[in-house]
Amino acid sequence: MEFMHIKLGNGDSTAFWEDLWCADGRLKDRYPRGYSLETCKSITVSSKLMHPSLAHSFRRDPRGGVEKSQLEELTVTIQAVSLTFTRDRWVWALNGSGDFSISSIRNLIDSRVLPKGDIKTKWIRHVPIKVNTLAWKVMTNSLPTRFNISRRGIDIDSISCVNCEAGVETTNHIFFSCDTAKQVSRLISRWWDIHCIEIDSYGSWLEWMGNIRMPAKNKSMLEGVFFVNWWFLWNCRNKNIFEGQAFSKETFFDDIVCKSFYWCCFRSKRSFSWNEWLKNPHLISL
Repeated sequence: MEFMHIKLGNGDSTAFWEDLWCADGRLKDRYPRGYSLETCKSITVSSKLMHPSLAHSFRRDPRGGVEKSQLEELTVTIQAVSLTFTRDRWVWALNGSGDFSISSIRNLIDSRVLPKGDIKTKWIRHVPIKVNTLAWKVMTNSLPTRFNISRRGIDIDSISCVNCEAGVETTNHIFFSCDTAKQVSRLISRWWDIHCIEIDSYGSWLEWMGNIRMPAKNKSMLEGVFFVNWWFLWNCRNKNIFEGQAFSKETFFDDIVCKSFYWCCFRSKRSFSWNEWLKNPHLISL
């Protein structure tokens, strides 16, 4: 059987039997018969390993049976340990350096805590973090739409979409199937000179985006424009519900064009003009 080679500090402050320093769990729990024979229950690692044998500080030699087998197993376990001329210290086990890092914690959370999905998260640098966060919530269906709220057992007056009043307000409806969302998607496609198809979910939108042929940087900016569209749709929905302000469909698309130009232009490494943006962002050299 192969064991990991364990390097420990001088062991002057680590209790051999009672601390969690070797193997899985405390040695007194794994080898209770050996612990019962120990005359110094709080003996340190350094003192124990300086003895001629592990049984040197026992009140008597182990007899056959369980006592002998546990001593033999403990001896094999301790063979993997070597002391170094350093002080005992904490070691972070999630990376090779042994030092704590935020990235190692994030990777642990991503791999063990967060739910795994088939769709990769899109993060567009051309738009603010708040817009990217909203797009992530659209992807994960974690926005408090009326349907999601009612599904959690909360009693609300209606689950209809406030933007069109013609369908249940789900995430897919408000951002993709709603008449307002469809109309804006067609206008964005005409503006960017790309083929428009019927989209009814985030998955179909992502598939459609994947089939569009254009330079990667321009496509990233196009995705950012859709993120801005979703930002406006959600904010207009909230203003309608909580402030009683119905949005103007006549200026809605113009607002998206203006705001996306402001965000994309100032976050792009290459500056471009308002006329270039209006004519066809597809042709902008980034």
